[in-house]
Amino acid sequence: MLELYHFEPAANSMKPLLALSEKGVDFVSRQLNLEGRRWEQYSDWFLKINPDGQVPVLVHDGKVITESTVINEYIEDVFPTVPLRPADPYWRARMRIWTKFVDEYLCPALTVIGANFATPFAQKIDKAEMNEILSRIPLDGPRKKWATVSSTGYSEEDVADARRKLKVTVERAEASLAEHEWLAAPTFSLADVNAYSMISGTERVLPDALNAEVSPRVHDWLRRMEERPGVKKAMSYPGRMRPPPPQAA
Repeated sequence: MLELYHFEPAANSMKPLLALSEKGVDFVSRQLNLEGRRWEQYSDWFLKINPDGQVPVLVHDGKVITESTVINEYIEDVFPTVPLRPADPYWRARMRIWTKFVDEYLCPALTVIGANFATPFAQKIDKAEMNEILSRIPLDGPRKKWATVSSTGYSEEDVADARRKLKVTVERAEASLAEHEWLAAPTFSLADVNAYSMISGTERVLPDALNAEVSPRVHDWLRRMEERPGVKKAMSYPGRMRPPPPQAA
């Protein structure tokens, strides 16, 4: 049995949703409910599945795999039909360089930008309630993020630097796409999966840096990605979470 615990199809949750959809692998979608400040990722039943309190989580025949990029590598290993890693070692290395860049450079910047948008919501939460929520967050990074946006919010300098890193990412992608049809190699790969999951909202967040005139190759790549059947299928998982299995209750 293959189960994927995830949020809506965006960012890290989008990565395995897209990989599984591209491969046509059947799985049980277990989407955590974000309505009404449920914070289900920090609930007792979910912390039994992932003590870090983070999604996505893949559970394969009872075996738990965490971390979205690692999950996609696992999916590739277990379901090699419709390969998402280039066969050539050089292009495979280029793919991994891009996935590493997305994880280590782009994702932290997007965390600041996304959290900054959540500041008005977080600052409306009663301080006692927020302190209780913070006490349930296992990892320092997410806990500090919510502590920041619920109090002072990120500084203008922090947000400006995050937006600069997003612009750098678009420029790097534009240069890479000038060399070949897909982001890291001549063929579609996990680099496209991981990067699209993070870059797809950039046109709304930073329209001056990503548009048909300034970054035509990235703009075209996004349009081609949107037309892929796997992307369309992955985007069809916005529904509320199915009930957790009995053993996770």
